[in-house]
Amino acid sequence: MEFSLEITPKATVTDIPRSIQDVAITFLPQSNDLDVVQQAVNLRQHGFNPIPHIPARRIRDFNQLRDFVQRLRNEAGVQQVLVIGGDGKPTGDYNASLQLLETGLLDGLKIGVAGHPEGTSYLSSEACDRVLFLKNQYAKNTGSELYIVTQWSLSPESIIAWLERIRTFNTLPVRIGIPGPTTLPALMKFAMICGVKTSLNALKQQPQKLTQLMTVQTPDFLVDALQPYVDQFHLFPFGGLKRTGDWLEARLKTTQLESIETQSEFILN
Repeated sequence: MEFSLEITPKATVTDIPRSIQDVAITFLPQSNDLDVVQQAVNLRQHGFNPIPHIPARRIRDFNQLRDFVQRLRNEAGVQQVLVIGGDGKPTGDYNASLQLLETGLLDGLKIGVAGHPEGTSYLSSEACDRVLFLKNQYAKNTGSELYIVTQWSLSPESIIAWLERIRTFNTLPVRIGIPGPTTLPALMKFAMICGVKTSLNALKQQPQKLTQLMTVQTPDFLVDALQPYVDQFHLFPFGGLKRTGDWLEARLKTTQLESIETQSEFILN
């Protein structure tokens, strides 16, 4: 089981748990190219693999994209990026991630693309599936190394249904987004921002899960439900890097102990 993590350009790199290798950097509305490049440099210097977000709607034109990607490659040794559509109205020539891929400026990089088990506010589920199908075709036609990182979700049922739905055409590895341990009010706040209302509605209809979330405040129930389907998860540390790191270390230690016990039982039998 593997975990990656998402941080902001201003996050303290030394707070990231050492069990994490892949660290994505958000491109926030109040940030700029230089902030993302500098955080990528910080991550590389501390032994992490920086994965900057490149949101299509935040890119003005070809020249900005070229300069941004060149700096990421040359200054931070970036080998992997996460290309997304981004929120809000386009600020320039691009409004979709596939347009950035087709520029050729990202050739040679490992590229993450977005998956939306709960859809988006501006695209239907069918439209989201169509976009993901086209990205699969792009990977096949160009030989590019693509993988999927999903929006965060609290609904394993929605994720499993989505995985089953895209199975007919998807050949890309999938990394499922989950929130790190945090409070319910914080989740509600970020759900409104990120458009995952389905998750909260599902929880409200199942009081036992809501109670668990309020008391335990960890994503264990998500990992447990989804582990038969995927073994890669992407953490959104809404409750802070330290809290997320502490949970992750405990989770991995438990997983290792269970693995050792299973191996011992196999030998004894």
